[in-house]
Amino acid sequence: MDVFSQRTDPVRLFWRRVLMLVLAMLVLVGVSGVWRIYQRERESAALSRESAMYLADLSQREADLRADIADLNTERGKEAALRHQYRMGKQGEGLIIIVDPAAPATTSATSTSSWGSWIKWLFPRW
Repeated sequence: MDVFSQRTDPVRLFWRRVLMLVLAMLVLVGVSGVWRIYQRERESAALSRESAMYLADLSQREADLRADIADLNTERGKEAALRHQYRMGKQGEGLIIIVDPAAPATTSATSTSSWGSWIKWLFPRW
């Protein structure tokens, strides 16, 4: 009976309950720490995905710029860039031929067709 009386000793029960309370608090602190670490991991994974997409976008832009620079190093590329900048030709147009306008045909004035010839006819010395 001595063993049974030790189990029901009030002081011993008190310390058991205190120990259980301390263990429960430690478990809660541990769980909250694990939860915070889990949330940080999710945030870092999201930031990692964003960074990967941003890096892919920058790589694509770099490749495009390198292609544009390589194109501008040729005479054809320079001409195309100038045409695009000054809107002188259409996209994909290969050759533009500019033709001078034809000189207007001169017409001989008759004596009654214009005022000047009529005045000269009236006043021949002027």
